[in-house]
Amino acid sequence: MRTLFLIAYCFLATQAYPQKQHQPKVMLGMETYAFLKGQDAALKKVASEFPALKKDAIAVEKSSRVLFGRAAINIERFLKEELGSRDFNILQRRIDSLVNEQLEQPIEQEQYARDFIEKAKSEIGLAKTEGIHKSIISFAYHDAPHQEITDGHIIHFTTKRHPKAEKSAVILSIPKSWRAEEAQMSSTIQQFTSHDGKGIEKIMIMVHDLDKQDQDIVLSENSIPSMLPPTARLIRTEPVTIDGVAGMMVEAEEELNLLPGKKKIRMLQFMFAHNQKLYCLQGSIGPANLQQNLEGHIKKFEPLFRLVAARTQIID
Repeated sequence: MRTLFLIAYCFLATQAYPQKQHQPKVMLGMETYAFLKGQDAALKKVASEFPALKKDAIAVEKSSRVLFGRAAINIERFLKEELGSRDFNILQRRIDSLVNEQLEQPIEQEQYARDFIEKAKSEIGLAKTEGIHKSIISFAYHDAPHQEITDGHIIHFTTKRHPKAEKSAVILSIPKSWRAEEAQMSSTIQQFTSHDGKGIEKIMIMVHDLDKQDQDIVLSENSIPSMLPPTARLIRTEPVTIDGVAGMMVEAEEELNLLPGKKKIRMLQFMFAHNQKLYCLQGSIGPANLQQNLEGHIKKFEPLFRLVAARTQIID
């Protein structure tokens, strides 16, 4: 059992590719890829050593193809782009070598193999909301992020009783693989970062108290420009409705002064006013280098950001 759990539930990537420092998302991809390859190899070993368990092992492997298989394919594409084909092939060979080394010895008892199959069955449901489960989900939907929500892999976040959201209450549907993080700005109630906190995509919920003179504010194409910071470039606006309340969608790109130099973010903001408060649901990409074109990136995540806004519920 020690061998099976070592392969399937430990991260081999830190051993497999220690030569270079990589971005957190790249390391996450390596770790997840090693896990998936290890579990697949362990299931094959169970099937070959215990004929009575072959049917169960094959059934688990087939059941895991929908998300686990999709995640593996997307990770391969992602790592090839980030590492290059040569270094990715080196990584593959190293992981395969480590897997073969760990699975070299026979499984000591059939009960160990049965326990492993039961553990693998429970992993397929991805019911947990931490660790490897988040990573597998995030890479399974790497090519189409919005499908994570439409397939039901979501958590619900409410501003009700939140210490930074007095007398405000909305419920958001957030992708399960995104990590909830506290935000530094007082008006930002909560922020969520993709790939379990390792990505550059964020969702934020911001609430501003409206002054008396602004409590009858009408969000429109004409009022939006004055609400943006001077470092932001307005790209487009669009009327939207959020839980029956009229609002505006704003796409903008903002320049930020960050060390060691200037960066930028591209964002979609969904704004609406309710009960003397201005709500802003923001989906963003970045920070990124100023010369980087983020148009394709924001278009990839726009369906997801729109789904989060469309599913937002206001609690009176």
